[in-house]
Amino acid sequence: MERYKHFSHLHTLSIHKICLEGAQLTCNGCKFPCTGTPVYSCSECNFFLHDQCFNASRSLTHPSHPDHPLSLFPSPTYKSGSFRCDLCNKTGSGFCFCCSNCEFDLHIHCAYNTLNPKSSTSLPDEVELNSHPNHPLKLLPKPPYISGRRLCDVCGTKCDPNGELYRCDICDYDVHVTCTTLQESVCREDHAHKLSLLYVNPYPESTCDACRGAIAQKHCMYRCSSGCDYAMHVKCVGLIELSRGQG
Repeated sequence: MERYKHFSHLHTLSIHKICLEGAQLTCNGCKFPCTGTPVYSCSECNFFLHDQCFNASRSLTHPSHPDHPLSLFPSPTYKSGSFRCDLCNKTGSGFCFCCSNCEFDLHIHCAYNTLNPKSSTSLPDEVELNSHPNHPLKLLPKPPYISGRRLCDVCGTKCDPNGELYRCDICDYDVHVTCTTLQESVCREDHAHKLSLLYVNPYPESTCDACRGAIAQKHCMYRCSSGCDYAMHVKCVGLIELSRGQG
Protein backbone atom coordinates (compact mmCIF):
# COMPACT_ATOMS: atom_id res chain seq x y z
CA MET A 1 0.00 0.00 0.00
CA GLU A 2 1.36 3.38 -0.99
CA ARG A 3 2.25 5.68 1.88
CA TYR A 4 2.04 9.49 2.04
CA LYS A 5 3.55 12.15 4.28
CA HIS A 6 1.73 15.23 5.56
CA PHE A 7 3.28 18.10 7.49
CA SER A 8 0.58 17.98 10.20
CA HIS A 9 1.27 14.39 11.30
CA LEU A 10 4.32 12.46 12.47
CA HIS A 11 3.55 9.16 10.69
CA THR A 12 2.90 8.29 7.07
CA LEU A 13 -0.70 8.00 5.85
CA SER A 14 -2.48 5.65 3.48
CA ILE A 15 -5.44 6.59 1.29
CA HIS A 16 -8.86 4.97 1.41
CA LYS A 17 -11.05 5.84 -1.57
CA ILE A 18 -14.32 5.27 0.28
CA CYS A 19 -15.04 5.90 3.92
CA LEU A 20 -17.23 3.06 5.20
CA GLU A 21 -20.77 4.10 6.08
CA GLY A 22 -21.38 4.31 9.80
CA ALA A 23 -17.69 4.58 10.67
CA GLN A 24 -18.26 8.02 12.25
CA LEU A 25 -14.80 9.26 11.31
CA THR A 26 -13.86 12.90 11.81
CA CYS A 27 -11.25 14.70 9.74
CA ASN A 28 -8.41 15.87 11.99
CA GLY A 29 -7.85 18.79 9.62
CA CYS A 30 -11.18 20.59 9.24
CA LYS A 31 -13.00 18.71 12.07
CA PHE A 32 -15.91 17.74 9.79
CA PRO A 33 -17.18 14.15 9.44
CA CYS A 34 -15.50 12.03 6.77
CA THR A 35 -18.67 10.20 5.73
CA GLY A 36 -18.72 9.35 2.03
CA THR A 37 -15.40 11.04 1.18
CA PRO A 38 -11.89 9.75 0.38
CA VAL A 39 -9.63 9.89 3.44
CA TYR A 40 -5.94 9.64 4.26
CA SER A 41 -5.46 7.72 7.49
CA CYS A 42 -2.84 6.71 10.04
CA SER A 43 -3.60 3.30 11.52
CA GLU A 44 -1.31 3.94 14.50
CA CYS A 45 -3.02 7.14 15.67
CA ASN A 46 -6.60 6.96 14.41
CA PHE A 47 -5.79 10.08 12.39
CA PHE A 48 -7.81 11.02 9.29
CA LEU A 49 -7.71 13.74 6.65
CA HIS A 50 -10.15 14.56 3.85
CA ASP A 51 -8.58 14.54 0.40
CA GLN A 52 -9.01 18.31 0.19
CA CYS A 53 -7.43 18.86 3.60
CA PHE A 54 -4.50 16.60 2.72
CA ASN A 55 -3.87 18.41 -0.58
CA ALA A 56 -4.47 21.95 0.71
CA SER A 57 -1.79 24.43 -0.29
CA ARG A 58 0.65 25.51 2.43
CA SER A 59 0.27 29.11 1.23
CA LEU A 60 -2.71 30.78 -0.40
CA THR A 61 -3.52 34.17 -1.90
CA HIS A 62 -7.19 34.76 -1.19
CA PRO A 63 -9.50 37.49 -2.57
CA SER A 64 -10.89 38.20 0.90
CA HIS A 65 -7.41 39.26 2.07
CA PRO A 66 -5.41 40.31 -1.02
CA ASP A 67 -2.67 42.30 0.75
CA HIS A 68 -0.86 39.29 2.23
CA PRO A 69 -0.63 35.56 1.50
CA LEU A 70 -2.27 33.22 4.01
CA SER A 71 -0.32 30.34 5.55
CA LEU A 72 -1.88 27.00 6.44
CA PHE A 73 -1.48 26.09 10.12
CA PRO A 74 -2.36 22.62 11.47
CA SER A 75 -3.90 24.23 14.57
CA PRO A 76 -4.83 27.77 15.69
CA THR A 77 -2.03 29.97 16.95
CA TYR A 78 -4.11 31.66 19.67
CA LYS A 79 -3.82 30.78 23.36
CA SER A 80 -7.46 29.69 23.36
CA GLY A 81 -6.75 26.92 20.84
CA SER A 82 -9.50 28.31 18.60
CA PHE A 83 -9.93 30.98 15.97
CA ARG A 84 -12.78 33.01 14.48
CA CYS A 85 -13.16 32.70 10.72
CA ASP A 86 -13.25 36.13 9.08
CA LEU A 87 -15.55 34.86 6.33
CA CYS A 88 -18.30 32.97 8.14
CA ASN A 89 -17.68 34.57 11.59
CA LYS A 90 -17.80 31.16 13.29
CA THR A 91 -15.19 29.51 15.50
CA GLY A 92 -12.82 26.76 14.42
CA SER A 93 -10.21 24.56 16.06
CA GLY A 94 -8.62 22.70 13.15
CA PHE A 95 -6.64 23.64 10.05
CA CYS A 96 -6.55 27.40 9.57
CA PHE A 97 -5.40 29.71 6.80
CA CYS A 98 -3.87 32.61 8.71
CA CYS A 99 -2.23 35.96 8.10
CA SER A 100 -0.05 36.48 11.15
CA ASN A 101 0.46 40.15 10.26
CA CYS A 102 -3.25 40.98 10.42
CA GLU A 103 -4.65 38.18 12.61
CA PHE A 104 -6.89 37.23 9.68
CA ASP A 105 -8.14 33.62 9.75
CA LEU A 106 -10.16 31.35 7.49
CA HIS A 107 -11.61 27.88 7.89
CA ILE A 108 -10.06 25.64 5.26
CA HIS A 109 -13.46 24.90 3.70
CA CYS A 110 -14.44 28.59 3.71
CA ALA A 111 -11.24 29.45 1.87
CA TYR A 112 -11.72 26.85 -0.85
CA ASN A 113 -15.49 27.19 -1.21
CA THR A 114 -15.00 30.91 -1.85
CA LEU A 115 -12.39 30.21 -4.50
CA ASN A 116 -14.56 27.47 -6.01
CA PRO A 117 -18.16 28.48 -5.17
CA LYS A 118 -19.69 25.55 -7.05
CA SER A 119 -17.77 23.04 -5.01
CA SER A 120 -18.47 21.95 -1.42
CA THR A 121 -16.35 18.81 -1.44
CA SER A 122 -15.09 19.33 2.10
CA LEU A 123 -18.62 19.17 3.53
CA PRO A 124 -20.45 15.83 3.89
CA ASP A 125 -23.96 15.55 2.45
CA GLU A 126 -25.28 14.32 5.80
CA VAL A 127 -24.20 14.57 9.43
CA GLU A 128 -25.46 13.02 12.64
CA LEU A 129 -25.53 15.20 15.75
CA ASN A 130 -25.86 14.28 19.40
CA SER A 131 -28.19 17.23 19.78
CA HIS A 132 -30.59 15.69 17.24
CA PRO A 133 -30.05 11.91 17.42
CA ASN A 134 -33.25 10.68 15.76
CA HIS A 135 -32.53 11.79 12.19
CA PRO A 136 -29.48 12.73 10.10
CA LEU A 137 -29.23 16.33 8.92
CA LYS A 138 -28.86 17.02 5.20
CA LEU A 139 -26.62 19.73 3.76
CA LEU A 140 -28.55 22.42 1.89
CA PRO A 141 -26.74 25.05 -0.23
CA LYS A 142 -29.50 27.47 0.74
CA PRO A 143 -32.33 27.29 3.31
CA PRO A 144 -35.77 26.42 1.91
CA TYR A 145 -37.29 29.46 3.57
CA ILE A 146 -36.95 33.12 2.61
CA SER A 147 -37.09 34.77 6.01
CA GLY A 148 -33.82 35.49 7.80
CA ARG A 149 -35.48 35.20 11.19
CA ARG A 150 -34.89 31.47 11.58
CA LEU A 151 -32.45 30.48 14.32
CA CYS A 152 -29.82 27.76 14.45
CA ASP A 153 -31.16 25.11 16.84
CA VAL A 154 -27.70 24.58 18.32
CA CYS A 155 -26.41 28.09 19.04
CA GLY A 156 -29.62 30.13 18.83
CA THR A 157 -28.31 32.79 16.42
CA LYS A 158 -29.79 33.66 13.02
CA CYS A 159 -29.39 31.42 9.99
CA ASP A 160 -28.14 33.16 6.87
CA PRO A 161 -30.97 32.99 4.30
CA ASN A 162 -28.32 32.78 1.57
CA GLY A 163 -25.87 30.44 3.26
CA GLU A 164 -25.32 26.70 3.59
CA LEU A 165 -26.79 24.85 6.54
CA TYR A 166 -27.71 21.38 7.76
CA ARG A 167 -31.41 20.63 8.15
CA CYS A 168 -33.82 17.95 9.26
CA ASP A 169 -37.04 18.51 7.32
CA ILE A 170 -38.91 16.02 9.48
CA CYS A 171 -38.35 18.06 12.64
CA ASP A 172 -37.80 21.52 11.13
CA TYR A 173 -34.36 21.50 12.77
CA ASP A 174 -31.62 23.78 11.35
CA VAL A 175 -27.93 24.01 12.20
CA HIS A 176 -25.13 26.27 10.99
CA VAL A 177 -22.40 24.32 9.18
CA THR A 178 -19.83 25.32 11.79
CA CYS A 179 -22.14 24.40 14.68
CA THR A 180 -21.88 20.74 13.62
CA THR A 181 -18.22 20.69 14.74
CA LEU A 182 -18.23 22.44 18.11
CA GLN A 183 -15.47 21.52 20.55
CA GLU A 184 -16.51 19.05 23.24
CA SER A 185 -14.78 21.19 25.85
CA VAL A 186 -13.12 24.60 25.99
CA CYS A 187 -10.81 26.38 28.42
CA ARG A 188 -11.16 30.05 29.26
CA GLU A 189 -8.80 32.39 31.07
CA ASP A 190 -11.65 33.80 33.15
CA HIS A 191 -12.66 30.43 34.64
CA ALA A 192 -10.55 27.81 36.41
CA HIS A 193 -12.25 24.71 34.97
CA LYS A 194 -13.08 23.33 31.56
CA LEU A 195 -16.49 24.04 30.08
CA SER A 196 -18.20 21.02 28.56
CA LEU A 197 -20.64 21.14 25.67
CA LEU A 198 -24.15 20.00 26.63
CA TYR A 199 -26.02 18.78 23.55
CA VAL A 200 -29.19 18.46 25.61
CA ASN A 201 -29.75 21.32 28.04
CA PRO A 202 -31.37 19.89 31.21
CA TYR A 203 -31.69 23.28 32.92
CA PRO A 204 -35.04 25.11 32.47
CA GLU A 205 -33.46 28.36 33.66
CA SER A 206 -29.81 29.26 32.98
CA THR A 207 -27.98 32.56 32.65
CA CYS A 208 -24.94 33.09 30.47
CA ASP A 209 -21.99 34.27 32.57
CA ALA A 210 -20.62 36.20 29.59
CA CYS A 211 -23.56 38.30 28.35
CA ARG A 212 -25.90 37.75 31.35
CA GLY A 213 -28.70 36.78 28.97
CA ALA A 214 -30.98 33.77 29.40
CA ILE A 215 -29.94 30.47 27.80
CA ALA A 216 -32.91 28.86 26.09
CA GLN A 217 -33.33 25.23 27.12
CA LYS A 218 -33.86 24.13 23.50
CA HIS A 219 -30.35 25.25 22.53
CA CYS A 220 -26.97 23.71 23.33
CA MET A 221 -24.79 25.33 25.97
CA TYR A 222 -21.37 25.16 27.60
CA ARG A 223 -21.27 24.49 31.34
CA CYS A 224 -18.53 24.03 33.92
CA SER A 225 -17.56 20.37 34.10
CA SER A 226 -16.64 20.74 37.79
CA GLY A 227 -20.08 21.82 38.96
CA CYS A 228 -19.53 25.55 39.45
CA ASP A 229 -22.89 26.55 37.99
CA TYR A 230 -20.91 28.52 35.39
CA ALA A 231 -22.55 28.48 31.97
CA MET A 232 -22.37 30.16 28.57
CA HIS A 233 -24.19 30.43 25.28
CA VAL A 234 -22.41 28.57 22.50
CA LYS A 235 -22.04 31.90 20.68
CA CYS A 236 -20.59 33.70 23.72
CA VAL A 237 -17.77 31.20 24.23
CA GLY A 238 -16.42 32.20 20.83
CA LEU A 239 -17.12 35.92 21.11
CA ILE A 240 -15.09 36.41 24.29
CA GLU A 241 -12.62 33.55 24.16
CA LEU A 242 -11.28 34.67 20.80
CA SER A 243 -10.62 38.27 21.76
CA ARG A 244 -7.84 39.44 19.46
CA GLY A 245 -5.97 40.91 22.38
CA GLN A 246 -5.29 37.39 23.63
CA GLY A 247 -3.86 36.16 20.32
